[in-house]
Amino acid sequence: MNTHTVNSFNELLETFENTITGQNLIYRGVSNSSYELVTSLGRCEPLLGKTIFQLERRITKLFKESSRPYLEHEPKNELEWLAMAQHFGLPTRLLDWSYNPLIATYFAVETNEDKEAAIYVFSGASTIQSPEKWKPTTLKKVQRYRPPYITSRIQNQAGLFTVHHNPEEPFMHEKLHKIIIPKTIKRKIKKSLYKYGINQKLIYPGLEGISKDLKWLETKIY
Repeated sequence: MNTHTVNSFNELLETFENTITGQNLIYRGVSNSSYELVTSLGRCEPLLGKTIFQLERRITKLFKESSRPYLEHEPKNELEWLAMAQHFGLPTRLLDWSYNPLIATYFAVETNEDKEAAIYVFSGASTIQSPEKWKPTTLKKVQRYRPPYITSRIQNQAGLFTVHHNPEEPFMHEKLHKIIIPKTIKRKIKKSLYKYGINQKLIYPGLEGISKDLKWLETKIY
């Protein structure tokens, strides 16, 4: 993995434009640079001696059973169910990414102001072409999944996922880059993003985003 450190918003843009090049780049921002690319499912400790895969089957089944009364549109296949579950915080074998580098930057600088942040940039992995036929047991390598925009939040965040055959294993790849953002410039970058229209009203459409945006603009809370 190639690592780059930037010391200003302009340096970050220069890195996006000229240093890290390639086709079909995707981006993931993390608020603490020590965070590895491990799925939320992989960070869980199953109870009662279950394996991580037994846990996955159980909680996904229970999510489907319990969520149907609250869904405006029911997912059409297993991957859509996982995308929906991931969106609402259920541990899954998915990792969130964005096609938009500024969206990923926002997630990197949004919280943990006392920690240096990072943006992962990735250009490898094939895209799952027939999600309706996909099953966890058939996955042999990390692949991309472009979900239908089942929620406005996924749409606004230009979101997609990587799907991991080994959810517990930190993801590494020869085409993976990591951009380090020092903690001293996180707030400055967040202000710069605001000028480009990357703010909480965009990231979190609805009343939640409006409230978060006003709190950040009108108070001293970072």
